[in-house]
Amino acid sequence: MINPKDERSLVIDTSNGLVLGPLPGLEHFGEAVKPLLPMIDGVVTSPGQARNLGTRTLQEAALMVRADWTNALRGEDFVLPSENIQYLPILEPRDALNLGANALVMHFILGHKEEIEAQCLHRVVQLALEGRNLGMPLIVEVQPIGPRVVLRNKGIELGVSYALEGGADGMVIPWPGSQSFETILGMTGGMPVWVKPNGLDADAVEIEEALRRGATGLWLDERIFAEADPAGKLQELRQRVHVPQGV
Repeated sequence: MINPKDERSLVIDTSNGLVLGPLPGLEHFGEAVKPLLPMIDGVVTSPGQARNLGTRTLQEAALMVRADWTNALRGEDFVLPSENIQYLPILEPRDALNLGANALVMHFILGHKEEIEAQCLHRVVQLALEGRNLGMPLIVEVQPIGPRVVLRNKGIELGVSYALEGGADGMVIPWPGSQSFETILGMTGGMPVWVKPNGLDADAVEIEEALRRGATGLWLDERIFAEADPAGKLQELRQRVHVPQGV
């Protein structure tokens, strides 16, 4: 998941189809994803998508499997807007091991009912404990997306603190701003922290700032596959992640 030469990482998350249905550019999953595997360090899939990837070589991306499902990611423009937010576990560490996964990935939903946050925290603890016995790391993706989130950066910090208490091995966060990011890096104490950018422009200020301040790397979502040239855009971002500043 992390390149040992520079301790940086570029990950693509393709698993949102679990929640959002068919995604632009991923209608033919294997054809879209397999050519990009040598260019990235990790790929996140649903359990079903993992089976479609087939065998991978050591020169290709590590496999990271989504361990949960939630409809909280559906916006108001979704064909069936969510009336009640749900959070459901779908995969255990042993299942991920059988799929050949290198890590589990889960959402930590913030800003909805307290029961959702409590479920997420319980799930972190469960997956961390079981995964530790099997050598299966847990990556927690902090999602401050509920209507109760007032200060987004503070919500991200809160989600990171919950995940840390639960035993997470790595974090994925939206860019919280420079000051909050420094706070988060201090909290995590060297643990891998990926930043999920709002846009895919390789010259975006938040991308440059995140990498300069010590982010492990970038965590891209399915939008990369909707680009006219996904491989070309990915190569631009790979250069940003893996080529040292000023080189």
